[in-house]
Amino acid sequence: MTTKLIPARLAAAIANEAARHHADPLREAQVLGVLAAAGYGVQDIAELAGTTRDCAELALALLDLTEPAKWALAEGVLPVALARQVGRLSEPNQHLMLNRWLRGEFKNERHAERYALAIESDEQPQVSF
Repeated sequence: MTTKLIPARLAAAIANEAARHHADPLREAQVLGVLAAAGYGVQDIAELAGTTRDCAELALALLDLTEPAKWALAEGVLPVALARQVGRLSEPNQHLMLNRWLRGEFKNERHAERYALAIESDEQPQVSF
């Protein structure tokens, strides 16, 4: 069991603070990141924030965006849902996705998200028996 560096009551207050920033997804992720840094796991964060594990994981993925992708998100050039998928990729693939998005190489946002998911799948280590 991981030691939690802040008590549950303070963690709940931090989760409530994150909810206040729902309109600013990057800020919301930064606030939730405080909980992750304090030893709370994704499931713990999801429960504190009143959301699902997947939603918490995708929110935290924004913290892993490269600086150009964070800028594009903040400027409204990179849609939030796509940014959450891109944040799960390696740095080179984040650059690839951002450049392709900015050049208009995808039919729509959903097409780009599916492409990011395919890249993520390719990045996962292959297990052989």
